[in-house]
Amino acid sequence: MREESPAHHVRDLRFKVGQNTAFPDKFLGRMPWFTDVDRMSFFGPGSIWLGNGGSPLSREPSLWKLPGSVTSLNIDTSAVTLVQVRDIMGQLPNLDDLALSGPFAAVDKRKLMGIGTVLKGRFGGRLALRGACVGEDVINMLLEIQSGLRFTELEIYCTSDPLPSSAVSLAEACRKTLVKLSHTVGYYCESYFFR
Repeated sequence: MREESPAHHVRDLRFKVGQNTAFPDKFLGRMPWFTDVDRMSFFGPGSIWLGNGGSPLSREPSLWKLPGSVTSLNIDTSAVTLVQVRDIMGQLPNLDDLALSGPFAAVDKRKLMGIGTVLKGRFGGRLALRGACVGEDVINMLLEIQSGLRFTELEIYCTSDPLPSSAVSLAEACRKTLVKLSHTVGYYCESYFFR
């Protein structure tokens, strides 16, 4: 029963997804019980901790009902597509801490056209993009958010050359609120200055 559930004590939800891992339908039906969750993380195959490979989620995040209390989201798995990342973000309008690491599972490029236009909320606080998430598709999705970006801290960690020009546009989109900008490159990458 919802009233007797200890779910309201949970502040940090972490999910391992992919590699034959399926979310049980019963658990997904109880996600709204976690009314006080602050942090949510999705890790799995392709994450910096769990290695490569994996298959996309079997159940679409657009069908989940995530707790609206989440202010911190970390996605580090190759078992989700960028469209699924967008669907998760779309349910969390008060993100103050967003960390995306890739690569994400491949998706038809035609599905990426304008995917950020449906996102609404106050995307502020800290934004961390690492690895393949520093690419054009992820950055363009963020730039398409019509409510604007209000990140105060931007962390970009590149693992390949060169830094996309859209990364500069991302910093410019946050120019009124940005107080800290960090750009790090991998050991074998060449550093490019912001212009």
